[in-house]
Amino acid sequence: MPVKARIYIGTSVSLGYALLAGTLTWFSQFPDVARYLACLSLACIASTMKVRLPGLHSTISVNFVFILMALTQLSLAETLTIAFAATAVQSLWRTKSRPRIVQVLFNTSTVLISSALAYLTAHAVPGRDHPFIALAPAATVFFVMNTGMISLILALLSNTTLLAVWKQCHLWAFPYYLVGAAVAAAVVQSSQAVGWRLSLLTLPVMCLTYYYYKVFVSSHETQARAS
Repeated sequence: MPVKARIYIGTSVSLGYALLAGTLTWFSQFPDVARYLACLSLACIASTMKVRLPGLHSTISVNFVFILMALTQLSLAETLTIAFAATAVQSLWRTKSRPRIVQVLFNTSTVLISSALAYLTAHAVPGRDHPFIALAPAATVFFVMNTGMISLILALLSNTTLLAVWKQCHLWAFPYYLVGAAVAAAVVQSSQAVGWRLSLLTLPVMCLTYYYYKVFVSSHETQARAS
């Protein structure tokens, strides 16, 4: 592995876990444990519904929808622990080959950093009390940071440019993130009126989104082979 790649991985892991540790130490707020555990459970279940990205060894799952829901409704500590647990499940659940520890550490750290920045974005934008207004920029920040950090390590390992890797591997998935953000915003908006337990009904929707995305990826791979 190139030295630059090792330095980048080490820096990312250190930053991500320092962020998690610092949040749990100084901002450890879990005001509604039942609500937190419900979102955590759904996020981990959603992490098992994953699709392998074309041309890559990594996967994408619908757990990011619950991460987006958490960052608008829950505290930073709750959001980061949900993001960490969901990503760990996604990295370890039914993998074709046993992942290396460094891969799990890097995957979780990128999501921790992305979730923290998305959380700050959602709570900084004007009109943050309206889910659709808050989640649009937050989902964009989450997508750009998460896919950008993954693309950078791939670029360092393959000695190519970040933009080239990002366009080839992740840009076409952006609409999927926007759909997920819309679903998350709709659930958050509804829960404000009838209570957070409505979020329990999002799992069937996530199943439909998952199967749609499997078809979408299959179609994309077919078109890529034809061209």
